[in-house]
Amino acid sequence: MGFETLLAKSIDESAGKIPTYARLLPHLRLVQDAGEAIFEMVGEKVLEQIDLNDEVWHSRLKRGLSIACLCHDIGKANDGFQKMVRGEISPKEQPIRHELLSALLLARKGEVRDWALNLLSCEGRFDDADELLEYVIAAVAGHHRKLDEEWKKASIALHDGGCGQNVRMFLTHENLKPLFRGEVSEELEIDLSEDFLKKERKVFHKGSIRFADGLENNSDWWRFAAVLKALTSAADVAGSALPEKDETPRDWIKLNLADKQFLKAEQMREVVNASLKENKLRKFQKAVADSKAKITLVEAGCGTGKTVAAYAWAENYGASKKLFFCYPTTGTATEGFLGYVAKNDVEAELIHSRSSVDIEEMTEVKGDEKDGETEKRLRIESLKMWYPQVIVCTADTVLSLVRNNRRGWYNSPSILSASFVFDELHAYDNRMFAAVIALIKALPNAHFLLMTASLPKERKEFLLKHVEEIEQIQTPKELEELPRYEFHKLSDRSEAFEIAEKARSENLKILWICNTVARTQAVSDELTNRNLPVQTYHSRFKYEDRKCRHRSVIDGFDRQVSKDSLIAVTTQVAEMSLDLDADILISEIAPVPALIQRLGRLNRRINLDDRGMPRMAYFYMPETKSPYGKNDDEAQKIFEQSESWLDELFKLNAARPLSQADLAEHFRKLRSIDENKLDKKALRTGWLDSGWFAMPEEVREPNVSVSVILPEDERVCRENRKEIINKAIPMSYKNRMKDWSELKGNLIAPPNTIEYCKERGARWL
Repeated sequence: MGFETLLAKSIDESAGKIPTYARLLPHLRLVQDAGEAIFEMVGEKVLEQIDLNDEVWHSRLKRGLSIACLCHDIGKANDGFQKMVRGEISPKEQPIRHELLSALLLARKGEVRDWALNLLSCEGRFDDADELLEYVIAAVAGHHRKLDEEWKKASIALHDGGCGQNVRMFLTHENLKPLFRGEVSEELEIDLSEDFLKKERKVFHKGSIRFADGLENNSDWWRFAAVLKALTSAADVAGSALPEKDETPRDWIKLNLADKQFLKAEQMREVVNASLKENKLRKFQKAVADSKAKITLVEAGCGTGKTVAAYAWAENYGASKKLFFCYPTTGTATEGFLGYVAKNDVEAELIHSRSSVDIEEMTEVKGDEKDGETEKRLRIESLKMWYPQVIVCTADTVLSLVRNNRRGWYNSPSILSASFVFDELHAYDNRMFAAVIALIKALPNAHFLLMTASLPKERKEFLLKHVEEIEQIQTPKELEELPRYEFHKLSDRSEAFEIAEKARSENLKILWICNTVARTQAVSDELTNRNLPVQTYHSRFKYEDRKCRHRSVIDGFDRQVSKDSLIAVTTQVAEMSLDLDADILISEIAPVPALIQRLGRLNRRINLDDRGMPRMAYFYMPETKSPYGKNDDEAQKIFEQSESWLDELFKLNAARPLSQADLAEHFRKLRSIDENKLDKKALRTGWLDSGWFAMPEEVREPNVSVSVILPEDERVCRENRKEIINKAIPMSYKNRMKDWSELKGNLIAPPNTIEYCKERGARWL
């Protein structure tokens, strides 16, 4: 047949003996073994989470996952793939993707389908094999998330040409005889002419529609299909990434998904006690902890103790599960980790796009992973989420499962056996908010704690419409009604500098928030020229410097660390990433939710026992309305709404100081002006509703930020790819970037285009 050995991975055969893991049949067995180990360790937990009766569904998930894993790569036994992994042709010349071939072999009448049916029926002991095979096909077809309905990615031969017009299958190859045990005796020569592929696609598409329609009318099978897809992909990454370790994938999985790797109530009690010190849970916090519903919605202002309440809730509803504590940004995730879990013995892992750097610097213990030069090492990095008991992360980490992204699928054994806290829910865009609801619907027996300062009316109505039996908990009225703020409107920015100079003489801490990086830098420069103490913080820093800026600002506002006056000039990153208590807030006018978040950093620590005095908040209109709104008209509406909201509060403030209750009450009266309205269509996801197809989707709504490496950092980033994490700078995309060179998805800035300093960050020259 031209190939002595059938390969599953790229390998240089001339280098000597082919490693076992690179051979096709051992790879299939390793992934099957990984799938069976995943089922053994978390199968019952997952079935409980998706509310499927163990007596009925235990066998189905066990058989379905085992056979999906065994069949996921049988399509690699073709001449096109075998030539590609040997470097004889490029990937662009491979006429059809292997997962599509695998799915076609299972969907078409023939010996491979009969062989799979026999395995699923366990040689006649079960009568649901035909039905179960439909779900195996979906899992196999979608395990790389590159099977689109038009087959544009799945088959070059159908759309682009430039490749062979037939594929020869090696199903009777000597390597596969132990797999098929004589049940498959035919070789297949598949004609990839346009007419043939169009016909096959039509038949396949019809089968997928039939399958998807069946799921729409049967929620049990719908949830089962989603879980089988995700766990098959997770087993593939474990079986593919782990064989070079001393232990087998099965050994590794059994160790890292063992009962001891799931949360214990006493561990969460330790976190709570460390945070409370000698105090007890307040009535509001105890109400959160004792909620009886699977879905709990907490609406409470900033500084009310929601986070401690959340860990108290986890003591009751996180036991014997993983706990995902999800934040909207990397900054809030880092602060959440440092402020609570990292101070205790709970085994936790900070997971977000830059977590490897944070963990190494916080613990000074280097991980055993390499720099991630290959996909295999990247996959091992993804597996790090399997073993912690508590995962503090950005919401994207969990919601990427809903949106068919690689990280979510790879980490599905943890996600599907977890309890969830989603904090700062008001800061999620509509796509993220809908994804949270989709996850709730997919895991009807999981526990979710949703926390927010306040939800707009439309969002709350949408949530209550699509999620049943939510227990709603609000901050005690007496706490929300504490007088906190005195509002003042400034005619322009120049007045704010006078306020800052006066505050310095009174040794006060000022938080000054601008809507753009450029204006943040301009304000910082002017304050420096006036010899005022200033710290600048925004997103346009190298990550290694941004962490330092973050910590400097936090420490600068901590009276136990520094009693001196300080002015922190920041962008919107302050709204959630900075846990500080300012004496004065100066802010450009912004959308109402942003203003409420900014006010949460002012007079943050007061409580019923220490009421303090109201503090000053000053607002002024910025020169431009960017970056808010998708166009000038929408931006104008947003700022008109904000001015109207502020005007109402100015009138109220003329009679008395303002409270968080005042902010929330007037916020709830507002109607959304977001053009991307939430409706039932927003809940559709490729993970749950794509039939036999699977394509990745965006977790967040699109933005125009790109990652840039400065020319002086290019060399170190090429020599050590891990340095890309430290050196990359988020920048708004501009047309001038279209011809810039790239390094691993990061743009390389030409000389003399960007000026950078550690104190002010990056700015255009």
